[in-house]
Amino acid sequence: MSEFKIPGMQLVPDNAALRKYLTKSPRHVLVLSVVLVYLALESYYLFFRFHAHTQDLALYHRIAAKIWDGQIPFRDFRVEYPIFALIPILLPGLLSQLAGGSFESYVCWFVLQNLALGAGMAWTIAQSDASGKALPRFLIGMLLFLPIFLFRFDPFPAMLTTFAIAYVSGKPFVSGMSLMASIVAKLYSIVLVPVFGLYYLFSRDFRKLFWVALGACCTLVITLGCIAFARMEAASDFMHYHLLRGIQIESLSGGILLLLEQTGLLELEVAQNFGAMHLETSLSGLVLQMINISTPVCFLAMAVFLGRSFYRISRSGNITFRQLNAAAAAQILLFILLNKVLSPQYLIWLLPLIPFCRFRASLIFTAALMLTVLIFPGHYYNLISKQLLMVVILNIRNGLLIWLFIQVVSDVTRDRVRS
Repeated sequence: MSEFKIPGMQLVPDNAALRKYLTKSPRHVLVLSVVLVYLALESYYLFFRFHAHTQDLALYHRIAAKIWDGQIPFRDFRVEYPIFALIPILLPGLLSQLAGGSFESYVCWFVLQNLALGAGMAWTIAQSDASGKALPRFLIGMLLFLPIFLFRFDPFPAMLTTFAIAYVSGKPFVSGMSLMASIVAKLYSIVLVPVFGLYYLFSRDFRKLFWVALGACCTLVITLGCIAFARMEAASDFMHYHLLRGIQIESLSGGILLLLEQTGLLELEVAQNFGAMHLETSLSGLVLQMINISTPVCFLAMAVFLGRSFYRISRSGNITFRQLNAAAAAQILLFILLNKVLSPQYLIWLLPLIPFCRFRASLIFTAALMLTVLIFPGHYYNLISKQLLMVVILNIRNGLLIWLFIQVVSDVTRDRVRS
């Protein structure tokens, strides 16, 4: 049999060797089959489930159109996102004016923008990837998550977070500016502030801590100056908007409540508000109260763990980039798990971080990405309808995220992380 070739490229040097390998490794055949089936489903979701994204994209388009018409956000109209989120929302709107400002042209430019942001993350990862394994893992994860990655603005704060972590040692001023910019774009990366502080404290590098703080302050001053100059009195309203939200259906607590409903232990309703699906039940108040209490406790415990780990590491050597990256990933993942809202795009925040962790963590994360796409935009209506299969898949996905958290936390304390 002839070799499998593409002009100028030989993908498989020996078909006989490949067949022998697959015959001896049936698990690899199964994994390959699952991936191929998933890619077929992903292609279907990309081309035929676009309507699942129209609500968010239409909102982005309206915001961009209002700004183009001369209205000032947070003054003339309310926005449910932080101020720097306007950058990835507005830029495609400006470019789409070249084609008359239509919704279709806006979406095209938005997709191209996110691909460019993905390329920016890939370039940054390549600069920090001494083993050469993190970059292909990132590209695979991005490919598998395209049905969500292409249609949300979260790649923008994710790229800023990537810059902040990558330059934390070499360019601390840029790192500080990037960290604050990511906070002002999505807010989630505020949980990285104690990670950076503990890193510099136990590295005894107070000079770089000063430059990071200075960079962060510069971004903050620029932001506050823009808010004051444009008289954006409602710039902080997005926080109040989030506080009013209930238990989102895909969250960790939402998945547990759906399981309890399947067993007949409680009754709940699915309600659409705040642009998402939330669960309403007699236990909602209690669950939200438990989340409000457990969140600061868990983050305090995490800070103690990281401080203890960094102290022990610093006694025998330096805190490595991979250990810092694992600490950042664990902190963000803890935020995702404890949150009453777990939108599918939240996993984009982890895309540039998990590839630097152990191979097992990357496998778990890949499975979680695939199940997330299967839920949304795949079969979201079945989840809203509370069908048992989708409820089980949701809880498996959430269980994988918990397992991933355990794996990533263990990477923090490893003296030498093997990829």
